[in-house]
Amino acid sequence: MKALITGGSGGIGSTICDYFKQQNIIVVNPSRNELDLSNPNNIKDYLNSIEDLNIIINNAGINDLTYIDTTSLNEIINTFNVNFFSPYVIVSHFLDKFKKQNYGRILNVSSILGSYSKDARSTYSSSKAALHSFTKSIVTETKGFNILTNTISPGYIDTKLTSKNNTPEQLVKLISKVPVRKLGQSMEIAKWAHRLTVGNEYINGQEIIIDGGLTCTI
Repeated sequence: MKALITGGSGGIGSTICDYFKQQNIIVVNPSRNELDLSNPNNIKDYLNSIEDLNIIINNAGINDLTYIDTTSLNEIINTFNVNFFSPYVIVSHFLDKFKKQNYGRILNVSSILGSYSKDARSTYSSSKAALHSFTKSIVTETKGFNILTNTISPGYIDTKLTSKNNTPEQLVKLISKVPVRKLGQSMEIAKWAHRLTVGNEYINGQEIIIDGGLTCTI
């Protein structure tokens, strides 16, 4: 089995890569220099170099804090390039191969902020909502080919990005709102990523929310 995992240098992505390797999965984890997701038009050459792929995990994402009335068009485009357009290009590139081999597992890593939002997350929330809609569209176009596509939507996970986008005071407040009273761990996401790809034979078109129950309280 071989998996293409984008965003493998981040907290969640690196844990997914490590866990998959531990399960004897061949992991293709391109660096940003190898695969520039900010420009979807220039990633085809890299994708052409990958053969015999079974799994795609679109994990790469950016979450720059910008307000609607001050966000530039370039900022909007850059966020959507990384969070939505590039996953679209990656899936479209391999979809015919998956159909021909009658097997494929696709996992899009979205966010609970794709279902609700907060200040300065307009572009991020919009792009992540689009990503889960894309999951459902893939399902409708891959009927009968043994291709299963799902979304994982993490809540607040203990990563550098979470710490970057929230002050210590904000983190304390966030944790107080989570029913389990703690941040999630990257390994929880990695294990579900494995379950929904390598270990999956029937779950399809679903959004698995991993947030400690936070969205139940919103």
